[in-house]
Amino acid sequence: MEDREFKKTEKDEKHQIHEGHRKRMKERLFKDGCSSFADHELIEMLLYSTYPRQNTNEKAHKILNEYDNNLGLLFDADPTDIMNRCNVSENTAMFFSIASELLHRYMRVRFSKKKVIDSSELAGEYAVFLLSREKRECFYVICLDVQSRLIGTSLVSRGSISETAVYLRNIMEAAFKFNARSIIIAHNHPGGSLVPTSDDISTTVQIIKIMNQIDIYVVDHIIVADDKYISLCDEGFIKNMI
Repeated sequence: MEDREFKKTEKDEKHQIHEGHRKRMKERLFKDGCSSFADHELIEMLLYSTYPRQNTNEKAHKILNEYDNNLGLLFDADPTDIMNRCNVSENTAMFFSIASELLHRYMRVRFSKKKVIDSSELAGEYAVFLLSREKRECFYVICLDVQSRLIGTSLVSRGSISETAVYLRNIMEAAFKFNARSIIIAHNHPGGSLVPTSDDISTTVQIIKIMNQIDIYVVDHIIVADDKYISLCDEGFIKNMI
């Protein structure tokens, strides 16, 4: 009888500790916002709804570790894979998939036509939206009007895991189709490296040369790997090519 009472008390004390921690985390969120939290802390709080009486901090660390601390890999994972690898409930696995799809739909609305893309940050954000889910190398042309507003986007090439063929004719056709004044080109590296290859540089040079001949300005070339990007404009490549 005494042993059972002791175990019950110990369990209650742990629950009170978790409740106190959760309360502090929620107060911090309302005070400082979500941006003040690390990735594992945000996942920890997401798990509150599916694990109402458990310490979710350890689970959050395990989930992130299983996906190499890469949020892109986690949120793009199949729910069955999340269940098997992370030993989480069906509802938890569904939660990540639903959150991922909602985010993707939000980004689609955020970058609707007439959205101004006048910085490498916005160009990179849009390129990540277009390419972060792709398992093969893809090449996009993002078309802008004279006020740098988004007027159209074309997938001009989809290749293998490691490369894709880029045809200048397809890029020109995309620009003409939307009557673009300028374009941003973007492609992904499914292997995960953000370092521009020699082919990336030579392809950019060719595109800039041909587009200059028809008075269409190449604003930037964005390379995406997972949920990160690099701007060749920011790196000084575009300026040196003009």
